[in-house]
Amino acid sequence: MSWYQGFEPFVSENVPLAKMTTYRVGGPAEYFAQPPNARALGELLWRAAEENVPVRFLGHGTNLLVADRGVKGLVIKLPKSGFGFLRRSGDSIHVGAGHSLPGLVKWSVSQGLQGLECLQGVPGTVGAALRMNAGGKHGEICTSVRRVKGFERDGRPFDFSARECGFTYRNSHLHGRIVTECELELTSGDRRNSEEMMLRILNEKCASQPVDARSAGCVFKNPKLPGIAPAGRLIDELGMKGMSIGGAKVSTVHANFLVCEGAASADELVQLIRLIRQRVLESRGVQLELEVEVWGMDSEELLPRGRVSAALKTA
Repeated sequence: MSWYQGFEPFVSENVPLAKMTTYRVGGPAEYFAQPPNARALGELLWRAAEENVPVRFLGHGTNLLVADRGVKGLVIKLPKSGFGFLRRSGDSIHVGAGHSLPGLVKWSVSQGLQGLECLQGVPGTVGAALRMNAGGKHGEICTSVRRVKGFERDGRPFDFSARECGFTYRNSHLHGRIVTECELELTSGDRRNSEEMMLRILNEKCASQPVDARSAGCVFKNPKLPGIAPAGRLIDELGMKGMSIGGAKVSTVHANFLVCEGAASADELVQLIRLIRQRVLESRGVQLELEVEVWGMDSEELLPRGRVSAALKTA
């Protein structure tokens, strides 16, 4: 008898994940679920906890690296049909975690609301953006958050204020939890000004980031140390732009982006991550922290393991 008996309508086994991520690499999920609503989600989480089945949450796979061997346990993806709602009440927006973040930003501006323009060009779902406090140099999503609702991994519901979410740089207390919806507090403003700001940000991103490549955004967090340059500049200064291992390559546009070409593999990306960390540690004494989320491998597997020079080439 399967642990997910009674949930068969929306739980499957051995489901490939590569096409659900922007890297387009990686193996399958042992179990994969798309619960139709919050009640079904809570019940499934409770069952998984009872059966000691580990749970992970998948948005649009825009900040994710899945191991070639895949991932054990249950991967949950919230379908837009049940978790993609969008409602306005005055200057507040209630939005489901399964809604597209770019779609939310565009819609809010069309409504004459300001506050989310800074997220222009940031991919993924609203739920994923909340968990990692997505943003860039123009701002972060946390500044607009009023409340966030969801479930603990054992199926218990939570309802957090913005302070309880514990937002920090590319992190929050929502990690390890399943977000289902949130309330955002925006302000009324001039639609034309918002559109102009979004266009400026988009043009800036297109000029400085490999927006059309198979990437997962910035791989490393910027070091928060005095006198230390951002991660991309550190990598660039060490002459690693364009370096590749197999189909995994350091972008020639922005060195904090690793891109996949051809039949790239997750293992090749891992080797390149190790090499970058090693060289930055040796030359600058800084251990770069990952911004991209990694599934199916221990954190130690991403640490330097000596030189990876045999397959290395420069552009």
